Amino acid sequence: MSGAATPHAPASARASLPPTGSATPALQAPASASPGLPPPATFDILPDLHKLLKRIIDAPPTDTSSQSAVADGPLEIQHVATAATDIRLKIQRAQRAVMSLPEIDRTCEDQEEEIDDLDVHIARLKASLRELGRPAELTEDGDTRRTSIDCMDALDMALAQRA
Repeated sequence: MSGAATPHAPASARASLPPTGSATPALQAPASASPGLPPPATFDILPDLHKLLKRIIDAPPTDTSSQSAVADGPLEIQHVATAATDIRLKIQRAQRAVMSLPEIDRTCEDQEEEIDDLDVHIARLKASLRELGRPAELTEDGDTRRTSIDCMDALDMALAQRA
């Protein structure tokens, strides 16, 4: 045995040799909680929108003799559509990212039905655990060997009763 000794394990179950080090399998790195989600920056349009609005608000009233718009300078009304194109494209990319998420087409009713099914399953499991927690029945002479059942048998019986 190469497992780590526990304070409650009997002497025969404790490891006689220390863990094997490199022969012990390495723990797997936990998988990303949401591998299919796009990065948060995909949905972050507020800073860009703020810059655009600030450029519009800060635009001084000028004559119509054309001035070239500076990238971060004041923006005249005729250049708004061009400046908003990047924001529009970013919103479209975000929409495509959302639509490509798995099960995005599920309705609220579908999800509520699944939640109800899971609640029923949880209630069954809790009832099974309560059955396991009950003390074994005693015979007249106080012997529990014949009437006490294995906990796995009790779990199977409890699940069979609920099904």
